Amino acid sequence: FDDITPWDRKRCNVTDAGVVVAYFGDAGYTETGKLTQAIAIGENTYSVGTRVQTMVEQNKFYYRMVPLSLEPIADGIGFKVRKARYYVSATPKAGFKLYPAFRRNGVEVDKIYDGAFKGSIYDTSAGTYCTDDSVTADFAVTTGDKLASIANAKPASGITNNLTRANCRKLAANVGTGWQQGDFLIDNMTTLLFMVEYAKLDAQSIIGRGRVDVTDDGTTSMTVNTGGTSTLGNGTGFATGTNGQVSVTYRGKEDPFGNIWEFSDGVNIEAKGKNILYYADHGFADDTGASPYQSTGFTLTKTSGYISAFGWSEDCDFLFLPAEATGDSSKPVGDYTWVNPTHNGWLVALLGGSWDYGSGCGLCFWYLNYASSSRDRTVGSRLVYIPVAA
Repeated sequence: FDDITPWDRKRCNVTDAGVVVAYFGDAGYTETGKLTQAIAIGENTYSVGTRVQTMVEQNKFYYRMVPLSLEPIADGIGFKVRKARYYVSATPKAGFKLYPAFRRNGVEVDKIYDGAFKGSIYDTSAGTYCTDDSVTADFAVTTGDKLASIANAKPASGITNNLTRANCRKLAANVGTGWQQGDFLIDNMTTLLFMVEYAKLDAQSIIGRGRVDVTDDGTTSMTVNTGGTSTLGNGTGFATGTNGQVSVTYRGKEDPFGNIWEFSDGVNIEAKGKNILYYADHGFADDTGASPYQSTGFTLTKTSGYISAFGWSEDCDFLFLPAEATGDSSKPVGDYTWVNPTHNGWLVALLGGSWDYGSGCGLCFWYLNYASSSRDRTVGSRLVYIPVAA
């Protein structure tokens, strides 16, 4: 699959202005967060010290999903799918749709840049990256600190900072126009690409368990520094060390699960006995289902457990959200989900699991039981860049 779009993903360096200045393997490519040698592109020269993030370049693609076995959701609305066929194409074809992550507020984009690493923080006032998760972040809009994607940094968590999803959103936007934290559409995109490539959903059995088998001490952030998979570059696999104790990577994206939970932006869950998820492709905000948010059209599972069926609606046939949880750690999905349908309010989504969640972790390990006001030592974020159309 290496040379087949859209799996031909590449790690690259992207400036705050959204310019790709180097790809993995190029002279000048770095994962330090700043250029270590000048790079000339056309008439422009990017000097030593220019801030650059390590991102994964993802080309746009089209998809088709054909449900083969649907059942009504008995205790809610919509359908759950038990069997389906999934197709991916690099070009438009009859019956295929543009994958929705590549349309933002009605504008189509050709590429998305997903963070290669879990998010850390750039201390704007000091002009340095915080590599030990110790800085007291400044969440001021525009002038405050910034979310980062670099190697050799301890992922930012809520252990010392008020790292809510909304505050992570601010840190990401502070990088510049087009920058945001990781979102729901991109998260599901990663799952689709993996599933079509490997014909399986249990990612732990394919690329490694992830850093998920660490005994929690109950007090500290027990994340390992980013960059464990740097030598793997654009590849897939796990870092040197014991499987379950080290980071994994899928086509350049390190720790899509494990090490630390990630906020998934652009999604809000209305619990209140309903357990319906609302999503958006822009204009992200917490605790709302109002426009630009729209309902998926189906009810999420109302019990926690290993996922056994996904929700389905005609408009949301690209999602991998739990509508039933009576499976186990190996089939049919192999990932766990946590829900809280009786909560009298709105909830946000976490994805992937942290260092001690074991076999429950994976690309579909959704934690749908987290208030927007919450922060935790086990929860972080990821930086994303979406080019703004001219």
